[in-house]
Amino acid sequence: MMVDSKIYEVTLTTLTYGGEAMGRLEDGRAVFIPFGLPGERVGVRLTDEKKNFARGAIVEILEASPDRIEAKCRHFGECGGCHYQNLPYEKQLIAKTEILIDQLKRIGKIENPPVKPMVASPNPWNYRNHVQFSLDRDGKLGFQRSNSNRVVPITECHMPEATINDFWSQLEFEPETNIERVSLRAGMDDDL
Repeated sequence: MMVDSKIYEVTLTTLTYGGEAMGRLEDGRAVFIPFGLPGERVGVRLTDEKKNFARGAIVEILEASPDRIEAKCRHFGECGGCHYQNLPYEKQLIAKTEILIDQLKRIGKIENPPVKPMVASPNPWNYRNHVQFSLDRDGKLGFQRSNSNRVVPITECHMPEATINDFWSQLEFEPETNIERVSLRAGMDDDL
């Protein structure tokens, strides 16, 4: 259900699975906000309301987290492909560990899950050997907007391995094609 344009002030407390930060509305309902960080005080517009929770979008960051950094990708905040580029990599690892522990406790009913610290990647960029792009109506490659089926055309992505990154930007498709998705996978010896 779409809601009115009122701006709500929310303090974000926790990162959740799927890349959203959670806070509480004045009525006690949880509200989930993409691209927010714990400790931030934000002005949000609700985009969806349910009986027990709501979803929203940041209109203004009133007080930023001291951990907030500028994202590497120009599409961050619009594209739904990456969730934590606004957080230093070391903090991302901690957040992902905390999310895993929460999931195991809350959903798995494991009281003290035996989770070890995340193992850091030697390179947090350009590591994915498989990428699935969506096509917009104009035939442009992109990713789906966060919490939406709308495609955001992109001009850069820092996640795919070099062979994929060198290739995908050369792909061209006719507008209004019946192709919805394009998958690229890098193999051994730069096979694509």
